[in-house]
Amino acid sequence: MDNVNIKVRVPAELKERLDSLARTTKRSRSDLTTDALRRLMDQDESEIDHIRKALEEANRPNARVVPHKQAMAWIRSRGTTTPLPKPRGRRRTSA
Repeated sequence: MDNVNIKVRVPAELKERLDSLARTTKRSRSDLTTDALRRLMDQDESEIDHIRKALEEANRPNARVVPHKQAMAWIRSRGTTTPLPKPRGRRRTSA
């Protein structure tokens, strides 16, 4: 795979952390940055794929869906002294 140069502006504090990590691990800033960027992109692409699949499933006829307000009420109640039961959702009758 061919490597190319890119220029990125980062806060000075982040560059200092990168320099420190490079010294500690005896790796180049380029290697550390490439690894970090690869991990971030893998994570973001995975999240996007999960969202895409969830939307496809939610748009199927007869899919079980939970109205947004009900879902948010349940999420906000988690970790409180009176958590709501997990919503079951209802079947959609059309896409």
